[in-house]
Amino acid sequence: MPIDDSLRQELVGMAREDQHARETLAANGGLSDPDQWDALRAVDEPHAARLWEILDDYERWPGISLVGDDGAHAAWLLAQHAMADPGLQRRCLELLEIAVDLHDAPAAHYAYLLDRVRMADGRDQRFGTQFVDSDDGTTVKPWPIEEPAGVDDRRQRLGLPTLAVHTRLMQEHYAQARAT
Repeated sequence: MPIDDSLRQELVGMAREDQHARETLAANGGLSDPDQWDALRAVDEPHAARLWEILDDYERWPGISLVGDDGAHAAWLLAQHAMADPGLQRRCLELLEIAVDLHDAPAAHYAYLLDRVRMADGRDQRFGTQFVDSDDGTTVKPWPIEEPAGVDDRRQRLGLPTLAVHTRLMQEHYAQARAT
């Protein structure tokens, strides 16, 4: 099956809008302003609705074989940011797991979305990909991790850096975002 370039372009365009909205949000002080939440929802809700349609129309994850690397990455990004629609995130997770098994999506995408869904459910994450504000609000820390002793082994199997390296990078990113 050839790549569906029209769908690829649509997903990449949606992801570009998604990222622009988040960059604008960060530049305008973050989520402390309720108007910023409204602006983000105005982008996320139609993207989530369209992602549902895509999943229903194609009956599969929009993976690499369907939409190329950039399209598959865009679909994953949209799923990650569909936090207001946990049903969509769960459906994406199911289809993404199949795509990973078929080598049609990066395993790291599955890890990030699984951790995001588990965090939304109030459960410990498996791969240490999700971060929250530290208790004093000066930096970020990983959301609690299930079986923390094995997290680096799980991360290594997916080609992810160690949790210590990832934590340092997230804290540096957080510090840079606060400085602007």
